[in-house]
Amino acid sequence: MSSDLRVVKTRRVIRDTLFELMGEKPLSKITISEICARAEINRKTFYRHYRTIGDVITELENEILNDFSAIMRTGNKSVLDVGAAIRDISAVIERRRDFFAGLMKLNPDLFSNGKIKAMLCRMISVSLKNVGALDDETTLRAAAEFTVSGVLSLYAAWFDGGCQDDLAFLTDVSVKMTTKGLSAFVSEEKLSEMQLK
Repeated sequence: MSSDLRVVKTRRVIRDTLFELMGEKPLSKITISEICARAEINRKTFYRHYRTIGDVITELENEILNDFSAIMRTGNKSVLDVGAAIRDISAVIERRRDFFAGLMKLNPDLFSNGKIKAMLCRMISVSLKNVGALDDETTLRAAAEFTVSGVLSLYAAWFDGGCQDDLAFLTDVSVKMTTKGLSAFVSEEKLSEMQLK
């Protein structure tokens, strides 16, 4: 992606406009012409930056994956920062609520399979292995799958319910359930650290 300020601004306008429209109608009903009219750009400008609306969505998805990946990388040393990581992920979801809501309508399985889940499962597996909490590959995969599926399922249910519940409360529930579940593999001292973050 170019660092030219005009390019950055144009791409941001296109994406923000798509975001706005996704809050009003299903993604499948949004057209490039509609994005261009609302963004006050011509179609040629849109096609200079993206081939399809799907390309805009893919770029946004990749940014979200990068956000989640950065959260997992900046945790202190390991999954022991799971409480902080879940809270940070919740903040990303809250900040991009309209985008996620639009994607959930388009793809109800967004959180149950796909890139987001696979990336989080890999991160949790590596972290558990790195801290020596688990060394058996089968148990490691099962623990990561169970942990990530539970957390993502809460997010999916929150969107299904129209985002009515307090996300901060659900995040706290998620942190408690995750850390208590991992207590079978992690010492009490480490578990306390996980819940405090």
